[in-house]
Amino acid sequence: MTSKGASYSLIMDHEKEMKRKISNRESAKRSRMRRDQHMKELNYQMVYFAKKRDEMLSKMEGVAQEYAAMEMENMVLRSQKQELEKRLDYAKSVYGWCEGDGHVSMLPMGGFQKPWLRPWDQHQISNSMYWKFPSLNFFNEYIIS
Repeated sequence: MTSKGASYSLIMDHEKEMKRKISNRESAKRSRMRRDQHMKELNYQMVYFAKKRDEMLSKMEGVAQEYAAMEMENMVLRSQKQELEKRLDYAKSVYGWCEGDGHVSMLPMGGFQKPWLRPWDQHQISNSMYWKFPSLNFFNEYIIS
C-alpha cells in the first residue's frame, strides 16, 4: 500500500503543480492585460495633455498678441492725450493773448486755424502767407497756408 499511497501522493503533487502553473499563467496573463491597459491609459493621457498644452500655448500666444496690441493702443492714446493737452494749452494761450492784449488786428487776415477743434486734420505750415510772431513759436506752428 505504500507504493499505492506514494503513487497517489505523487499524482496529487503533480496535479497541484499543474494547477499552480495554470494559476500562475492566468495571473501573469491578467498582469500583462492590466499593464497593457495601464499603458493605453497613459498614452491617452499623454495625447490629451499634449493637446491641452498646445491649446494653452495657443491661448497664451493670443493673449500676448492682445497685450501687445493693447500696449500699442495705450501708447497711441497717451501720445494723443499729450497732443491734446498741448493743443489745449495753445488754445488757452491764444485766448489769453487775444483777451489780454486786445490787439486782434495783429492776427493774419482770415484768422487762424483752430487745430484743437479737428485733431484728425494734418495741416501744412506755410511761412509765406502769414506773419510770424517771434514770441509765439507754438502759435506759428498752427498757422495754415
